[in-house]
Amino acid sequence: MEATSKGKRTLLAALTGAAGVLLAWLSHEPASLLIAVAAVWMSIGWRAGLAAVAAASLVFAAILHSPAPILPLPTTLDEGTVRVAVFALSAFGLWLLLQTFRSVNFFDQVHRVSQPTIEDIPGLGWSTYPDGRMRFVNPAALDFIGISTEEMRRIMDEDHHAWWRHFVHPDDIDRSIERWRYSLRTGEPLIDEQRVRRHDGTYRWFRDSAVASRDERGNVTGWYGTTVDIDDQRRAEAALRASEEQLRRLIDTVPALIWCADPNGKPSYVNKTLASWSGLSLDEIKPGIEDGPASIIIDTVHPDDRDVLVEALARAFSTGEPFAHKYRQRRADGVYRWIDGKAEPLRDADDSILQWYGVCLDISEEVEAHQAVQVRERELRVLVDTVPALIWLITPSGIPHYFNKRFVDWSGVELRDQDLAAGEGASTHTELIHPDDRSRVAAAFQDAFATGQPLHIKGRLRRRDGQYRWVDSRVEPLRDYRGNIIRWYGVSFVIEEEVRAQNALRESQRYLQHLIDTVPVGILLSDPEGEPIYVNKRLMEYHGSEPGQAIRDLVHPDDRDAVAERLAYCHRAGQSFSMRYRQRRSDGVYRWVEGRSEPFRDDEGVIVQWYGVNLDIDDEVRAQESLRLADERLARASRAASLAELSVSIAHQLNQPLQAMVSNANAVQRWLAADPPNLERANRSSESIVRNADTAAQVVSRIRSLFSQDGAQRQALNVETVVKEVCGLMADKLSLNAIKLHLDLDPDLPSIIADRTQIEQVVLNLLRNGIESMQKTDASRKTLKIASRRRGSDMVVIEFHDQGGGIDDVARIFDPFYTTKKEGMGMGLSICHSILETHGGGIWAENAPGGGAIVTVSLPIG
Repeated sequence: MEATSKGKRTLLAALTGAAGVLLAWLSHEPASLLIAVAAVWMSIGWRAGLAAVAAASLVFAAILHSPAPILPLPTTLDEGTVRVAVFALSAFGLWLLLQTFRSVNFFDQVHRVSQPTIEDIPGLGWSTYPDGRMRFVNPAALDFIGISTEEMRRIMDEDHHAWWRHFVHPDDIDRSIERWRYSLRTGEPLIDEQRVRRHDGTYRWFRDSAVASRDERGNVTGWYGTTVDIDDQRRAEAALRASEEQLRRLIDTVPALIWCADPNGKPSYVNKTLASWSGLSLDEIKPGIEDGPASIIIDTVHPDDRDVLVEALARAFSTGEPFAHKYRQRRADGVYRWIDGKAEPLRDADDSILQWYGVCLDISEEVEAHQAVQVRERELRVLVDTVPALIWLITPSGIPHYFNKRFVDWSGVELRDQDLAAGEGASTHTELIHPDDRSRVAAAFQDAFATGQPLHIKGRLRRRDGQYRWVDSRVEPLRDYRGNIIRWYGVSFVIEEEVRAQNALRESQRYLQHLIDTVPVGILLSDPEGEPIYVNKRLMEYHGSEPGQAIRDLVHPDDRDAVAERLAYCHRAGQSFSMRYRQRRSDGVYRWVEGRSEPFRDDEGVIVQWYGVNLDIDDEVRAQESLRLADERLARASRAASLAELSVSIAHQLNQPLQAMVSNANAVQRWLAADPPNLERANRSSESIVRNADTAAQVVSRIRSLFSQDGAQRQALNVETVVKEVCGLMADKLSLNAIKLHLDLDPDLPSIIADRTQIEQVVLNLLRNGIESMQKTDASRKTLKIASRRRGSDMVVIEFHDQGGGIDDVARIFDPFYTTKKEGMGMGLSICHSILETHGGGIWAENAPGGGAIVTVSLPIG
């Protein structure tokens, strides 16, 4: 060890001397006094050393004459042991003093004996006085800063720090001066770096190194230093730091998990990607048991992979073999990801491991993709084995290499390992091919093998049960990158049903052709422009001409232009063609035909062909003409019958009020002839006569308005009121026939818009029919029920339910002149049907389940 200042050396000498005196006094052994003598001599000088020798002698005499040591010796130690220990401590103290002062004395002796010259100082040499004033600089320094000796002398004489102000970079002056002052104050060597201006004005980095020169007393006599140009070194270090930083950024940004570990596997570095991925920092990664892999990293490994990974790491770190393993590790978000971990050791020249470098790649997507490929391979295998086709592979020479499961199950032939091992000598299983097809199939395969062209062939193949079935086979070659065939892939479809269907189709086509040629209709097929491309045999025989003349030349001259114009329009617009015209038959007679044509379109709606038929309708046209003449004669007769029907209708409508008037007049006579006369009843019957007369007048008025085309008088009517008024008019007849009337009328029904007289006529007619239908009914069952209700939101319904004998023919009951009464004309219900239809309503009848009939009337609301 060395003391770098005089104060430290003096303090060390004083402490060592004091320790020697104290040890001699306590141990009663004067040998340690020599330490004190040496300490005084080395730290103060030789004169003080002589005085110390005299003082040490006196102390030694005092110790010899003292009766006993200050500290009694332990009973376990003898005097010899103590003396040996004191000697050892004294020797160590002398060594410490000599070691401390040796380097300083040697430096001083060198400078006293051989003072260095200016030329001997390396680099930019310089020397200063003890107080820091510049003493000299060597020529190399003057050449670097570009000044003369006189200029340098003037700068030296300015002050102690003129050198720094003139040549050191302004940013480094204060720090460098403070460091120089510290060395002057403590005597410690100076080591400093600063930028110095060169003669061309550029600054370069230099390192100052200076030591103090001392005399024998340790006083500083001067400072000697050298300034070395380290600018290139600093630039290289900056470039190295930049390169290291770039490398660190590269390691931290590369998409890989990178780590380093010491030879025992203790992690020493993890890149940012690994820290971010795992959510752990290097400080959190603690070494595992026995300085093995970090336990916190092991804890993040999937439990199913942990033991195997620990074993693999331990084996790699113990043997020095490279590490490579795939395992699952928990990411920072808690998701386990597949990792491909690899590590290599870095070795020194002696092949000793200095460091482990590892990289971990997240291969979850790769593993998932691989697993997906495996799944797809399994699915493909299942697909190949379950697809409804016979799939097979053969070698370039035609030797079977693979049959799928369906082929094996279908044919009963399975490839064995010895068949595959036999190679070219294996069986080709040509016995499966039908004998009639064998030579043809073999020749086709030989041609495919020779030319390398795909093959498509049909033949019969023997099934497991020995039956031969038609198959459709397609074979494609698989080539390598050089174009050489390495496999033939074949697929065969069982087409037995298809072949049978094709045979049946051909038979059906023959039958259809026969049908087309024999059907009594002319059939025509045209292209999209309407040009005939096919006519059936019947049409050819009918016209006795070529297909192109069937329409153009054979159409009657009076119809030719119209037919051509209509055909052109239909072909242009793509619309169906239908027209009747006259066409010449093969015997020269023009006959009426009906031509029809429909377009046939593809999936995109483009017309591909026109299909047409020609029907001979001459007999139909002539029959229609005869029918038209008969219709004209019938129309004249119908008009006469309609006039008679109208007369009957008028008589029927007038007959009802007139009969009522006669009945009421008879009633008046009976009430007046009574004793005493019933004037009240006679008066009521008289009023009925007046109303019946008004009704008859209204009937005549409506007939007149009908012929004068005047509109009917419609108004808002209350159904309940109309029904009750009509029932009041028929009260006498109801009483005379002993019929009970039951009214179930809804008082809340809305009003209807209708002709009151016509509606009353309908109700009166239905009421009279109900009364007349129960003439033969038992008296206890003679009940007539009239009910009204609302149906839906726009109709009112009135039901008439009698207990008569029912209706024989419900479908014809509303036909004109149909009646079941001997004296009836069959016009009442027909007139009711007409009236209700003109009002937008309806009428229908049905037989009731318990007997009698139900007639229902519907009228619109509002």
